Amino acid sequence: MAVYAVGDIQGCYKALRKLLNKVDFNAEKDHLWCVGDLVNRGPDSLETLRFLKGLGDACLCVLGNHDLHLLELASDDNHQWRDSLEQVLEADDCDELIEWLRRQPVLHHDEALGWTMVHAGLHPGWSLKQAKKRARKIEAQLQGDQWHEFCHQLHHVKFPISEPEKSDPTRLLFTTAVLTRTRYCSSDGVFNWNVKTGESSNKIDEAWFEHKQLNWRADTNVVYGHWAAKGLVADQEHVLGLDTGCVWGNTLTLAKLKKGGRFKIVAQVGEG
Repeated sequence: MAVYAVGDIQGCYKALRKLLNKVDFNAEKDHLWCVGDLVNRGPDSLETLRFLKGLGDACLCVLGNHDLHLLELASDDNHQWRDSLEQVLEADDCDELIEWLRRQPVLHHDEALGWTMVHAGLHPGWSLKQAKKRARKIEAQLQGDQWHEFCHQLHHVKFPISEPEKSDPTRLLFTTAVLTRTRYCSSDGVFNWNVKTGESSNKIDEAWFEHKQLNWRADTNVVYGHWAAKGLVADQEHVLGLDTGCVWGNTLTLAKLKKGGRFKIVAQVGEG
């Protein structure tokens, strides 16, 4: 059995299938981890979702910000801005796909393998236990009866830049932003949600995984996506970044994850 992790697919269905063919992926014995942003901007979000859902237990996805955007659109019939997700929202099996999608986690940890998967990043001050606990609260919201309201909030509020008090209703929104939108933050957990490409001009900012003190680091290695501008991050002892910007004309990357934080980049292909 092999465990493979793939970067942000974003509807690049052809590239995904080519990648899996290169390693003779077998859903009866292999597992595929998807780091989130399964959909949007690319040419075929609908077939991507159908394929991943069809893999059953062989596929494990975490939700990214674009996946949450799709959930928000699906929760609002009057939403006019549907961009490349129109094909999903108008499909006969849309309801089934949305139900499958909103039941995917926002964080997955495999203790035996020693890897944790999130879409964007972790708070430098969180332990792995704290990150898991916070993730479960988000998943409970997405899988509960009030998921429409929660998804609407995610796209119509300004995220706090640091963690609110437990009693603050925006605390869950902050946690969601950390797991699905993080790029830069300070060592004490002040997040910069504005920088999407290029370097941050704020002197206290560093990439979320480059701070000297990372409380989660003692317990896990992290595989993530979200940051196409950084590209492949394979030179760190504790993280593996797999968003190599396939949807922007670059490549989709597949890695084979091994125990103890080890990995091997096994294939990279473009959509064309």
